[in-house]
Amino acid sequence: MFKITLKTTSISIQIALPKISIDQDLCTGCGICAELCPFGLPQSNNNGKFEIIEPERCTECSACKRNCPAMAIILQEHKGCGCLWDARARAKNPQSNNCCG
Repeated sequence: MFKITLKTTSISIQIALPKISIDQDLCTGCGICAELCPFGLPQSNNNGKFEIIEPERCTECSACKRNCPAMAIILQEHKGCGCLWDARARAKNPQSNNCCG
């Protein structure tokens, strides 16, 4: 979770945001995020769009964010090997399915 601290001269407010969410105004309902998420976190909602039901289960691999054509995924990525960042492209071309190498 992100923590945002807002300070004024008299009061300090902390707001905890989920580590991942989907902007409902930008989501087109294409479902790519749901296809790519190894944990099945994006779920279709009643509006035909997707939302994250259990954001605490997200490992922040960024597969969904990097492959979302509408850029609707809100996620603070962690630095790492990035194995899944191009999962969509690798799924279309299995011959180039080389990860971390």
